Amino acid sequence: MSKTFFATGAGKGKAKWPVFVIGVGLTAGLGIVALLLSPLPGLTVFGSLTIAMLLGITWRSLVGLPSTYVGGVQFSARKLLRYGIVLTGVRLNFGLIVSSGIQVLILDLLLIAFGISFIPWLAHRLQLSQGLGLMLAVGQSICGASAVGAIVPLVPGAKEEEVSLAVAICGLLGTLGVLLYGLASAFLGLQGPFYGLLSGSTLHEIAQVVAAGPAGGPGAADLAMVVKLTRVMLLAPVAIGLAFIFTWRASQKAGSTGQAQKAFNWKKLPVPWFVFGFLLVGAITSLGWLSKDVAALVLQLSIFLMVMAMAAMGLMVDLQVIRKTGLKAMGVASLGFICFTALSLLLVLTLGLK
Repeated sequence: MSKTFFATGAGKGKAKWPVFVIGVGLTAGLGIVALLLSPLPGLTVFGSLTIAMLLGITWRSLVGLPSTYVGGVQFSARKLLRYGIVLTGVRLNFGLIVSSGIQVLILDLLLIAFGISFIPWLAHRLQLSQGLGLMLAVGQSICGASAVGAIVPLVPGAKEEEVSLAVAICGLLGTLGVLLYGLASAFLGLQGPFYGLLSGSTLHEIAQVVAAGPAGGPGAADLAMVVKLTRVMLLAPVAIGLAFIFTWRASQKAGSTGQAQKAFNWKKLPVPWFVFGFLLVGAITSLGWLSKDVAALVLQLSIFLMVMAMAAMGLMVDLQVIRKTGLKAMGVASLGFICFTALSLLLVLTLGLK
């Protein structure tokens, strides 16, 4: 992400303590409102993360954001985001994922490989930035807003407006996907394992998979969640792979301009260490070292930290940028979603998973 995004809003790099707390408190307040709104009819499929981000954008547009509060807001967008991702690992159950079979893993791997290759290419063809194209890709391919947030620190020059735009699009498209799957179940007879595989492998957010699953009948919801959690698990290797690619490209660019001292250096590889924390928490949960009550508490804490981070990102948004690029980005993401779903259908039939 750009340096300006992480710069503080007061003084020379340090925000004063009271206004810093106010900035963090503002993101917490918006996060609480998002959590209260998310269970309401019509808002469930959006998920609390998308709602929090939209609340942040609305607040910035109507009320504004004093520069003195920016330090606290950026703390939520940067630090709390990473802590939230680490704790999100409590959702993982490696035993359940392994028991689902190698074919589900192959399905998800092929879809993710397609998504993070095709969508950025399409975005580039339509003159969207590399960062926005990649955020749309991981949001579609892995786990919506959480995946977008996880790769933000790795993307050179990522802009907060593009982050929020990617999150909003994931929420909107995923919601439309839930409605379309419900219609397909009712009018096309899409049911059972086939329905579970398709919905779990293509919808953006976990909340959207939870909302769509029951329409497929008995067993469809459980299978959809297993497929979805397998995609979530793959967030870690994807993030590490992207960190390697960006560092390697930077070294190649430096070498081509004669800056030999900036050649590739493994020690300078920006490894997203918080992703290892995500896997560690998942392993602890899978081994049963956390009681159900503690695991539920950790999950609630992770959600709260993430909604604070998304509210913070919304607060940093300049709507003029969204107006300029939003329609084109929506077109890229929509075509990506259609192609992603078509490929999932083809793979399910080819692999014999139905």
